[in-house]
Amino acid sequence: MPMLDVSVALTNPYTLDSFNVHRRKQTINEFGETTISDKVFAGVAGIVHPEGGNDLARRPEAQIQTKSLTVYTRFGLRSESEDCEDNSQYQPDLIEWRGDFFLVIHVEDWSQFARGYVKVTATSIDMVDQPPTPKALTTINDKVDP
Repeated sequence: MPMLDVSVALTNPYTLDSFNVHRRKQTINEFGETTISDKVFAGVAGIVHPEGGNDLARRPEAQIQTKSLTVYTRFGLRSESEDCEDNSQYQPDLIEWRGDFFLVIHVEDWSQFARGYVKVTATSIDMVDQPPTPKALTTINDKVDP
């Protein structure tokens, strides 16, 4: 086990962001029809940053920008999974961040570096994502008084 403990860096208020998690439980009835119930966990804290490959793909039928995120959090995000206690099936979690929805596609256990942490890769499911917020567009020069 590594001796490096990065939990201090992962709990720094300057690096944390807030997002919502949609946990989607899948139920199949006796006719084979699937019903998905959605439970929302609001205000989950974690470090969120863009993942590579956020390029615009131009095709004759559409323009699509694949947008991906990496999230480090103590919240137990999950991909496609089964709950051992009641044999419930779960769809991958959805992360709602800055008005866009991202599907969890990859989960890594990072508990060897900081107790209870996971590293998650998520990709946008929206056809068109929200533009950057005005707050994100400010520069250091905007904050300096003349």
